[in-house]
Amino acid sequence: MSFIVNELNLEKKILPKPEEDRTGWPWDISTSLSRCDKNVCWPKISIVTPSFNQGKFIEETIRSVVAQNYPNLEYIIIDGGSTDETVDIIKKYEPWISYWISEPDNGQSHAINKGLDRCTGDIFNWLNSDDWYMSNSLFEVATQFINNPSVKVVSGFENHLFEDGTTELCKGTFLEDTLEATIEWCQIAQPSTFFRMNILKEIAPIPEDMHYIMDGEIWVRFLLMYGQKYFLKISQPLVNFRLHEGSKTVSNAVENNFLYERSSIITDLQRFVGLPTEVINFWSHHVYKTPKLLNLNRKWEVNENIISKRKLRIYFLRKYVNHHFHHRNIEKAKWGTKQLLLNIAFDYFMFKSLIKIGIRAISE
Repeated sequence: MSFIVNELNLEKKILPKPEEDRTGWPWDISTSLSRCDKNVCWPKISIVTPSFNQGKFIEETIRSVVAQNYPNLEYIIIDGGSTDETVDIIKKYEPWISYWISEPDNGQSHAINKGLDRCTGDIFNWLNSDDWYMSNSLFEVATQFINNPSVKVVSGFENHLFEDGTTELCKGTFLEDTLEATIEWCQIAQPSTFFRMNILKEIAPIPEDMHYIMDGEIWVRFLLMYGQKYFLKISQPLVNFRLHEGSKTVSNAVENNFLYERSSIITDLQRFVGLPTEVINFWSHHVYKTPKLLNLNRKWEVNENIISKRKLRIYFLRKYVNHHFHHRNIEKAKWGTKQLLLNIAFDYFMFKSLIKIGIRAISE
């Protein structure tokens, strides 16, 4: 076990030279606070890097954090007991690290939770040990939080870097037209999405039984409590997201993959809001095509002023009915329409559904 606790004061520290002769951001940058507006009270940003045997990439990750020259930074690295060069690289940057430890853990989510427990900042994100921030990202995020005090989440674009050297600009986290649709999509571009710390700790911990889409569950928890109006989008890339053979995003051809965990989250939420088993099974078998699910049994917290259980039930029931009308499964569409009636969902959708059923009955 190795660790160090520092009050970061970067003004008089010079970053060490990289292991290899590399140029450009973040390799040929020394720390300097000269460009920082001393008249601004910069909020403390806490960044946690979970790590395990990513010595090939982690130096770039570390440098991209500390070379931001952000004046109120808390940087924590939680390593799972790496056996490659990771620990030597971490030690090389000890003066810029608030806290680090290398010991066996229970995986990425456990490592993030360990780091989160030590965080004392105002803004939080985690940065995996094979990704790295763009220059000035932390200043941009902090500025948006300062200028928009009601905002709880700030998110930007991402550069996705592939092994063949190509780069694709991705818009990252986005909102659907309705809150219900955003919840169902269950998709967050975590590396470029920053939370206010008090909000993140409110919906924490990171689910440790999730290995691919734990960030997606955190996002759903946030949406159920706060909806979409506290989300702010920056139309510029904040992070470089590396897709390589060893990354989970690429090597997901396993049983516990992204789709499997997303299906588990949404069907568990459907169970929680009281949808019939027929609808839940339809989602797992026909929408996600993942009949085997994790038995999550979450106790979801729902802010009824934002989104009610009933509204979520009606949303999923309407999609169920629409699907079966489209595929001419009239009996199932009739059953779904009956469920809407039981939920007192008397609206234009119900009116159209009853007309379709009536026309079908006359034609027979």
